Amino acid sequence: MKETVNNDLKKRILALFEHNRLNVNSASRILGIPQRTLNRQVNEDGKVGVELVRSLLNNFPEVSSAWLLMGVGSMFESAQMFDSRQCSPFYSDLPVSAGRKDALDHSAEVPTGYISMPQWYAQFYFPVSGTSMEPEIYSGDIIGVNRVESLREIDPDKIYMIVTTESRMIKRCYPDKENSELLWCVSPNYPSFTINKKDICAVFHVVNRIERL
Repeated sequence: MKETVNNDLKKRILALFEHNRLNVNSASRILGIPQRTLNRQVNEDGKVGVELVRSLLNNFPEVSSAWLLMGVGSMFESAQMFDSRQCSPFYSDLPVSAGRKDALDHSAEVPTGYISMPQWYAQFYFPVSGTSMEPEIYSGDIIGVNRVESLREIDPDKIYMIVTTESRMIKRCYPDKENSELLWCVSPNYPSFTINKKDICAVFHVVNRIERL
């Protein structure tokens, strides 16, 4: 499953290069990544690094982070607009893992529907798979999320969706007291674990939950 996620990410990166008429040589100069390293990550069997993802988002600010990281929506932010004051895109084919890291499916590239909850505006809505956050969030619930711009904004009392190049998961988080590079991920039903901040591509605050029927 991790290999599939990595390959899907590579396809989107290559699609971005093609759109901008870039090859590995010209892209490496823009991104500040050695040509050999970039070629190994996108054209060979190497794993896409977090540094590459961050450089892409920094150098192509018009590109949607949700599309690049998760295959959600369109390549460009402006193309995703759907009366954001009233509706938010829902991706039923992109479950967020609550405990089962293998429960990922990156097949969706367009919304399967839209959710209108103006009192709880969220950028995106996703279904939840897994039981680690019960009884706060159940498998089958739908969560609404908003992008967190900085890890300094992390609040241990809130729930977050953490996105890496290999997984999407929902947890409570707090920084390690001894190592500032580590972030603890906590859930009611699974053992806590740490994740290195450099492995995190994006963090979204869970702002809304729709209970399963």
